[in-house]
Amino acid sequence: MTDATAAVAGRPPAAAFDPIPRAATLGDEASSRLRGALMSGQLRPGERLSLRGLAAALGVSLTPAREAMGRLVAEGALVLGAHRSVWVPRLDTAAYDECLQIRLALEPLAAARATAHLDASDLQALQRLQDTLRAAHARGDIRRVLECNQAFHFALYAKAGMPTLLQILESLWLRIGPTLNLLHESAAAAQDWRGDTNHQAILAAAARGDAGAVADAVRRDLLDGSAQLSPRLR
Repeated sequence: MTDATAAVAGRPPAAAFDPIPRAATLGDEASSRLRGALMSGQLRPGERLSLRGLAAALGVSLTPAREAMGRLVAEGALVLGAHRSVWVPRLDTAAYDECLQIRLALEPLAAARATAHLDASDLQALQRLQDTLRAAHARGDIRRVLECNQAFHFALYAKAGMPTLLQILESLWLRIGPTLNLLHESAAAAQDWRGDTNHQAILAAAARGDAGAVADAVRRDLLDGSAQLSPRLR
């Protein structure tokens, strides 16, 4: 049987196809930037996104902006409302708790697996991120705090070498990223901030190569954040 006959019969030909190379499009880049803005809390819960406003912010035409919005709506990270308006969703308590339980199972796992792969340059990069985060918090730059927080966690998790796990965590952070703004919305919340203590514990444990302690510090970071966030969601 020839390769062509095999393909017609429903079986792939003997020769494997190489993937067709495809350059990233403006729609891909717009989607990536919008995803990053959601994950790092640069967009707030309940914020309305206009197509023209997003296109202007990204410096692209309406078509790639529309494509980016469509992709994020399909993923559930944005909500399509009346008259084709697009909103950043507000998580209720049940939705947040569900995300938290999954994060508590998976983020300590990613952090523990990453520990063995961290070298001195990785630890230095994480410490620089944390120093920048602390300075931003001191001057009340909440956008920068949230940006550095997301960068810190994913720089750590990326070293686990588990791309499927990383993809799942990115999907979760698309949903919870905007809600993290509530951690810093009041003076009392800012005063009770424990992120620096927990991140320093992560770094100290990672420097010792103690994967269990790294996982415990990540878990404590999530639980401390939840203790502050949950009352605000109610």
